[in-house]
Amino acid sequence: MRRLLKVAVLAGWLLFWLLPLVSDVVATSQVTVDLTTYGQGPFDARFYKKDGIVFTQGSFVGFIQSDEALVGPVAGRFGQPVSTLSARVAPALQGTAEYTLTAFDASGEAVASASAIVTQDMGDQATGPFGYFTIDLGDLPGQAKSFTLENRFLRSSFTNTSVPFGVSSISYTRQAGQ
Repeated sequence: MRRLLKVAVLAGWLLFWLLPLVSDVVATSQVTVDLTTYGQGPFDARFYKKDGIVFTQGSFVGFIQSDEALVGPVAGRFGQPVSTLSARVAPALQGTAEYTLTAFDASGEAVASASAIVTQDMGDQATGPFGYFTIDLGDLPGQAKSFTLENRFLRSSFTNTSVPFGVSSISYTRQAGQ
């Protein structure tokens, strides 16, 4: 009986000291919104609301580099704040462009931004591989409630003066159960 009492006291003591450490841990879930599941055509911005995102920019899903993709620029709001954010992107025409993914907090202040200059152009010696690439903000320094993804045309060996692009998926981390 005495031994059982010692074990109970020890367990209580451990619980008392460790519970505050464990209570700070929040369960999270990784969400990937696969825009290829929507199909081609005019885009319903609220289609992925059950996944925690409503798009505020991007109105058409096209076929870009062998995959359905929401034609950019793209922007959206999250139902609950997110702590990571990334997007899979591909140019729709050949050329060089700078792609920028920016996450914003609830007050509209930027919490993180990442840019990538991508050349997919057969007539440019600097060309890289064709296909989709990922822009990843990683762990955000603060919680994000919205995002934008846009590009800026830099050059093309062809006559185009812009490089339209598509987004095939967006991934983010939110609190579990949200």
